[in-house]
Amino acid sequence: MRRFFAALLLCAMLLSVPALALTEEEREALLLERGREAVAACVAADMTDVEKLTALHDWLALHCDYGATLRAETAYGAVVEGSAVCVGYAAGMGYLAALAGLDGTYTYSEEMDHAWALATLNGSRYFCDCTWDDGKYQRVGLIRHRYFLFDQASGWETGGYRSWDSVEHVPGGPLEAVPWRAAVTRVIFHGPYAYYIDGDFRLLRCSRSTWETEELYRGEAAWPDPDPEDEAPAEIYSGLVLLDGYLYFNTPEALLRLPLAGGEAETVLTPDTSAGQLYGVAVREGRLCCSLSDGAEALDYEILDMGIDASAAWGY
Repeated sequence: MRRFFAALLLCAMLLSVPALALTEEEREALLLERGREAVAACVAADMTDVEKLTALHDWLALHCDYGATLRAETAYGAVVEGSAVCVGYAAGMGYLAALAGLDGTYTYSEEMDHAWALATLNGSRYFCDCTWDDGKYQRVGLIRHRYFLFDQASGWETGGYRSWDSVEHVPGGPLEAVPWRAAVTRVIFHGPYAYYIDGDFRLLRCSRSTWETEELYRGEAAWPDPDPEDEAPAEIYSGLVLLDGYLYFNTPEALLRLPLAGGEAETVLTPDTSAGQLYGVAVREGRLCCSLSDGAEALDYEILDMGIDASAAWGY
C-alpha cells in the first residue's frame, strides 16, 4: 500500500508549497493544537478508556481521508491536513490516544505493507486500525468498527493480520462484549448513554454503565447491493450526528432526525436522488452534509449541503 503511493508523493510535494514554508517546530505546534482540539471535542472526563479510544477512532475516521500527500505517513498529515495513508492513520491514532492519557503507539507489517495503531486498555494491548475502518471512500460520515478492540493474540483470526513488528504482548482478549463494535456509524457518548446505528439499521441507545441496548428506530430502506450473489448481509451506509437535541441520520433517499427526549423519527429533507442514493451524513466546515453517489463502490460522489448550521454538533 505504501509502495503504491510512493510515485505520487513527488507530485504531492509540488502541491504542498504553502505547507513547506512552515518549520518543523511550527508543524509540531500545529499538530499539538489540533490534537488537543480533537481530544477536547469528543473526550470527556467521565469516559472510560474504551470510550475515549472509540471516540478518537471515530473522530479520525471522520476527519481524515485516505490519500497521498507530502506528509501522508505522519500524524501531522492525518490530524492536521486530514489526508493520510495507513502509516499516517496509525501514527495519528497513536498520537491522539497519548494526548488523551492512553498508552498509544503503532506497529507495521512489512509482509502486509500495512500499519495500524495499538493502545493499552485495562492492562492489555489492543489493535485499532482506523484505516480499514474508515469506510467512506472519502464520502462523509461512514465508519466501521471491524478492526477495532481486538488483542494481539486474536489479530490473525479477526483481521488477517500477520508478521507485524515485534511489540510487547500483554495478555488479554478481544473486547467482543463491547456492544458498539457492531456500530456502522460514529458512536456518540452523551449523558448516561451511547448512541449508534448497527448493521441491521437499528438506531440503538446503549447504557454506558450496563451496556444494555434499546432500539429507538429501525430502518427499512436498503441500499443497493453491489454484489447481489453475495450472501453477506446488506451494508448500511448511514451516518450519525448529534445536534441541538436531535440525532440526525440518513436513509438512501432522505435525511431524518430523532429527538433525544423521545418520540418518532421525522424526515427533515428529501433531496433530489435521481442521480443516486445518500451515503452517509456528517459535518463539513460547520454544515450538515450528505454524500450522493450512484453506488457504494463508485469513486464519483457529490457532497450535498443540507442547509443546516451544524457548528455546534457533538464532537466536531
